[in-house]
Amino acid sequence: MGALLLVAAARLVVHITTNSQYGFHRDELQTLDDARHLDWGFVAYPPITPLIGRLELFLFGTSLIGFRLFAAVAVSMIMVLAGMIAKELGGKRRVQLLAAVSAGVSPVSLVQGAVFQYVSFDYLWGVTVTYLLVRLLKSEDPRWWVPIGGVLGLGMETRYTIGFLALGIALQMRNLRVL
Repeated sequence: MGALLLVAAARLVVHITTNSQYGFHRDELQTLDDARHLDWGFVAYPPITPLIGRLELFLFGTSLIGFRLFAAVAVSMIMVLAGMIAKELGGKRRVQLLAAVSAGVSPVSLVQGAVFQYVSFDYLWGVTVTYLLVRLLKSEDPRWWVPIGGVLGLGMETRYTIGFLALGIALQMRNLRVL
């Protein structure tokens, strides 16, 4: 776990040092405006990401690095989760590190850690649910459904597309006779 955290921290440092190289992305400007005018939800998306944006505005002002910090943290956490999934599937330390680094250099991860968008957090919730599903299937302990449901709930308050993941899980678990 220590090695996974170290690799993820190194990735976070790279993002922090490079996230001010260009100006705000147009989607970030929308999220910035939503963060300044919080509501229970918006037509196109739920309220969690603007709420995180509001926290970043409170902590860092309109600093590019500050406004992109939590997105960079989210994709760095995905590296740790990828390593933990590899461990659950029987991978030794080298495989865990390879999984973490692979998750960290994937194009989606690189882009979503460089800008503050809904996708960064949607990606985190999807990988977290995947890890929890691996734990559920390995242990056959139905108590894993509670955190899975909680993370899916967070996902639904972050971006509606996680509903497709929930639907896929329900259909697959029904086929496996786990539900």
